[in-house]
Amino acid sequence: MNMKKQISDPAVREVSHKQFTRNCTIIISVIVLLFLFPAQVPAGENILTNPGFESGTTGWSGFGCSITTSSTIKRSGSYSGKAYSRTGTWNGLQQDMLGKMESGKTYTISGWMMLEGAGSGGDTIKATVRQKDSRDGNDHYFLVNQTTGYNGTWTLVSGSFTLNVVGTLQSLYLYFEGPASGVVYYLDDANVLAPDPPPNPNAAGDVNFGVTHQAIEGFGAAGAWYENWLLAHPQETTLYDILFRDLGLDIYRVRNCYGFDGGYINNTKQIVQAAKARNPSLKILSSAWSPPAYLKSNNDTNSYPLPGTLKKDANDPNNIAPYYYVYKAYAKWWADSLAAYESNNIHFDYICIQNEADWETTYESCKFLPTETSSYAGYDQAYEAVYQRLNSVMGPNMPKMLPPETVGFAGAQAYINALIDVNHLYGYAHHLYGDGDYNQPDSFIPGMQNFASMYGYKPLLQTEYADLSGSVSDFNSAMNMALHIHNSLVYEGVCSYFYWDLFWGPGGGLVTLPTYGGSGYTINPAYYIFKHYSKFTDPGWLRTEASTNSAALRISAFKSPDDSNMAIVIINTTDICDINLALSLGNTSLTSSEIYRSISGSYWSYIGTFNPSTPLLLPRKSITTIHLTGPPNYSTCAEVIAGNHRLYSDINMDCYVDIEDLGEFTLRWLRNDCNVNNNYCNSADIDFSGDVDFVDLSRFGSQWLTCNDPQVPECSPNW
Repeated sequence: MNMKKQISDPAVREVSHKQFTRNCTIIISVIVLLFLFPAQVPAGENILTNPGFESGTTGWSGFGCSITTSSTIKRSGSYSGKAYSRTGTWNGLQQDMLGKMESGKTYTISGWMMLEGAGSGGDTIKATVRQKDSRDGNDHYFLVNQTTGYNGTWTLVSGSFTLNVVGTLQSLYLYFEGPASGVVYYLDDANVLAPDPPPNPNAAGDVNFGVTHQAIEGFGAAGAWYENWLLAHPQETTLYDILFRDLGLDIYRVRNCYGFDGGYINNTKQIVQAAKARNPSLKILSSAWSPPAYLKSNNDTNSYPLPGTLKKDANDPNNIAPYYYVYKAYAKWWADSLAAYESNNIHFDYICIQNEADWETTYESCKFLPTETSSYAGYDQAYEAVYQRLNSVMGPNMPKMLPPETVGFAGAQAYINALIDVNHLYGYAHHLYGDGDYNQPDSFIPGMQNFASMYGYKPLLQTEYADLSGSVSDFNSAMNMALHIHNSLVYEGVCSYFYWDLFWGPGGGLVTLPTYGGSGYTINPAYYIFKHYSKFTDPGWLRTEASTNSAALRISAFKSPDDSNMAIVIINTTDICDINLALSLGNTSLTSSEIYRSISGSYWSYIGTFNPSTPLLLPRKSITTIHLTGPPNYSTCAEVIAGNHRLYSDINMDCYVDIEDLGEFTLRWLRNDCNVNNNYCNSADIDFSGDVDFVDLSRFGSQWLTCNDPQVPECSPNW
């Protein structure tokens, strides 16, 4: 986030006949389930023909210009549409919508456009509807929306259009227009989404905890600018509880400003200490908004005057021809930074070497191109230099590195493709700005699916996003965030989702602090909506299969590695009606449950326990989280031990209390120096008294010849 955003095989086995029959039964059951519970799809059907130009120009025609497809410039898939030989601003790609749209209905229209040959300031791009009916036999033009498009950058133009017909509709076209005569433009991923039919108030859903998807790294948020406000707050302790205990935050994102803001490190130290006191498992991600001024081409941490990139030094023999950017000095700064933060007891679990490397601004930033040019340093060389330095200094203790953390996933592709060695990274990070319309979350889905198909072989992390143009107090904006989280998890398969500002000054943050040093704070709707995902999930959890037969509902589900905890999040997207959901959880064994719900004006309300035999009421425009607990499903002795279910007399921790344990116990008989430092005499001090005595012998004898090995049916589970 930048200050800009503050303002604007297995072996083959012979199968018996009985097993074959069983497998066939399972397959048939799965097919039936697929009919009953189809895969979740975005709300609304795209009624355009060939919207991504994957079938050439089928369905499209030129309105006053020539059209073709491009295989070199495309936003997703293999092709885009191209409009050229344009002699007027109105010339462009068009599609006949006659017979596709109905009078009186409102349609969501969007398309991604890129210009070629426009000025440096860009040019206008528009989506327009041309309609002729019986009113007067003339064409009438309705602007869907317009914005500014640019050379070499995909820009979304989107809006809504309600078709109102007088008499008989004679012709109806959607076309994309706007830039000056002679400017070529490309169009991709166009949409005309039909309104959904009224939702059925009764729906069915299925959660299959046996089918798993990505492992979760955690849900995160940033503290990057207002740390001193938090530290000066008279209710600081309460705020720590709200931010780092109650929310269930897993990863805290901070700035790396070593070398130019020493106070920030001290502030971060205090906050991290308080946060880890509430959540010892909290991980830290650090991003640099800029290196120090002495490494910048303009001698300023801000990128003004432009260009603001790494400095060149042709006299430095450590630098690399032909352009001699200070990559090695930059890598040394990163290594020194980590050492400085470590000396303040701040350990970085993850790092992104540059926040939004593709964005150049007049405030704190540093732009890199995917590969270097005479004007800008190359991200590929900078990243590799940092990796090599940290690997040489820290070895296996170095943080997990996450390139390229660009403004959006669309812009990330060029940076990823330019990386020198993909073995030198943990996963891919990006933000979501510019990848779609925040108020139309499903507009991101095609791009998410495309990105996942190309780069999902590594963990994918979304490390920053928020509604920068809306109000943090707006419930609808918060519900859009819920859809962004759902879509990121389900369609892109991210393992982490970060909200931008955890706490902020007036007008921002999950929690807003009104003034520096002043009292009071506001917990915003987005805090509670985010909590529906973050509270009952943890790093290492797995997203599981979930489906519904209602287009108005979105379901995602998660489980702990030992199957003892599960969470289901359900969004009712419609504001038309409440929905009663009959939710099946298969053969899940439950011992307890709790349900929390948020609607406008009432957030994180406890509404009782889950009863699988009773439909669950989902109010219109709401989000509901079901937290389930049950006995863990261990498959090995190691899992039993890791899950803290060791038999207390099992001294050698092999899930049996036998002669071997007795031997271990005897070796420590009458020891009186047992404490936490020697693991209470290697667990022989069963009652933690400090002595191995007759009390311990009595307790040891009570479990003699018992076992809890899950791989042996004769053993009794103690969980």
